[in-house]
Amino acid sequence: MPEPLVSVAMSVHDGASTVSAAIRSILWQTFPDWELILVNDASTDKTGSICRRFQDSRIRVIEETEQGGLAVRLNQAVSSARGKYIARMDADDIAYPERFTRQVDYLESHPIVDLVGHGAVLFKRKGEVVGLYPRAINHEDICRRPWWGFPLAHPTWMGKRSWFMNERYDERLTKGQDQELLLRTYRKSRFASLPECLLGYRIEHISVQKSARGRVAYCRRLLADMDDLGSLVHAVRGIGIHSIALARDFLFDLAGTVGEKSRRSYLSADQSVRVEWEAIWSRSVSEQADS
Repeated sequence: MPEPLVSVAMSVHDGASTVSAAIRSILWQTFPDWELILVNDASTDKTGSICRRFQDSRIRVIEETEQGGLAVRLNQAVSSARGKYIARMDADDIAYPERFTRQVDYLESHPIVDLVGHGAVLFKRKGEVVGLYPRAINHEDICRRPWWGFPLAHPTWMGKRSWFMNERYDERLTKGQDQELLLRTYRKSRFASLPECLLGYRIEHISVQKSARGRVAYCRRLLADMDDLGSLVHAVRGIGIHSIALARDFLFDLAGTVGEKSRRSYLSADQSVRVEWEAIWSRSVSEQADS
């Protein structure tokens, strides 16, 4: 079998309610030269049987009996990949049909770029638009505030397989693996983002505990990277800001308003974005009903 240009890395654990829609959105891509490496990370629901229903030679389902976690399974998928590029995709998100085409075109015409993302519509269970994921376009803007984080949504990534092979996810982390990876590599890598929305990014319950683990992992990386005055300033600033944000999140959680307050960091979605998303959501719901 000839090597595909794009390998899609997806890990899923107990995603029976959403994984079918995610896979279907890959099948409807206008760019056909891909393979999907789908790692079923010890699911206890019907995820495995749902994944195996898709009879497409481009889909490879890897069944694991012990849960390894996202970082472990993504590294596993990257190691199994044959494509020139790796595309990230979560099992509860929905890709727009032009996503792969637009990202491949960009990477092919910008060989200096290691990783390119794009805009994402944030939505809830029934397709309700919450807002847009914060984003920046060029490397300098994406990396403008390394002490705080990088506006480059993880499930929108597509990048060189060589970059993912050299810059592995930290398998010790259970949360914040993507931001830690960006922080660890931004000085020697080149990032970019497309301005248009090409993914529906599902937002459900916001767990303060998970958020806390991500913030702690990020602060540890800031400390590990201290090697000059500039990185020391970044570490001090980052730890201070994340500590304040963590205290704020716990207060909002106690008041029962964490979801409402968190929305203030999202960008607003204009009417054209909403109309485009509604068409994508309607197609997804329709295909689910017909299956």
